[in-house]
Amino acid sequence: MSKEKTAIARRLPWLDISRGLALCAMIVYHFCFDLQWFGMIEADFYRDPFWTTARTFIITAFLLIVGISLFVAHAREISAHAFWLRILKVSACALIVSIATYFLFPESFIYFGVLHFIAIASILAWPFAAYPRFALIFGIIVVLVGVTFSHSLFDNRALSLIGFVTELPRTEDYVPLFPWLGVVLIGIGAAPLLPIRKATPSSPDRAAQLLAWMGQRSLWIYMLHQPILITVLWCVLAIMH
Repeated sequence: MSKEKTAIARRLPWLDISRGLALCAMIVYHFCFDLQWFGMIEADFYRDPFWTTARTFIITAFLLIVGISLFVAHAREISAHAFWLRILKVSACALIVSIATYFLFPESFIYFGVLHFIAIASILAWPFAAYPRFALIFGIIVVLVGVTFSHSLFDNRALSLIGFVTELPRTEDYVPLFPWLGVVLIGIGAAPLLPIRKATPSSPDRAAQLLAWMGQRSLWIYMLHQPILITVLWCVLAIMH
């Protein structure tokens, strides 16, 4: 194996740390949402600009990292088996989220949230990983079209996963292909400008190590953090009352 491929094959601590930071922001956001759900605080997560902007930034961070990770996987010459195994894991978790939220929020269950999106977007964006410049240009176009065009035809639930809706569907998490696929493609396009081909040592800082540990286990942390948060808050309320 060449030195270049050896460098690519190593983990990238800065990427794991970035994913860990995005996870922390998401956990804080969901903790505040749960506080509101249990009636412990008053907040409008659907219309308040603070919360809608926070959600936009968190999703943008995650999806840029998805794009960067796709480029890195392509550079590492990841096998088709490993790629499709990852897609299968994400898809299975997305199905679990849909089933769980159907029982919790039957009128607004998650039918196309961030995990559903990542599974589909990873498949759609994978061919672009070999052409980052084209991915960047096309990604910008997808974002611009996604935020400027809308039509009532796409308000139908079956078509709303594409985007272009005139009214946001009633669901607890909604990440349509337009404009968000563009963010993944922009991540692919930006990846060659980042130090993905250089071996970078792990940080001795414990906080950085914890963030990197989280970043390496992002899917399982995503799946487990809400059940843990909800259980803890339920126990706290039960003790208080």
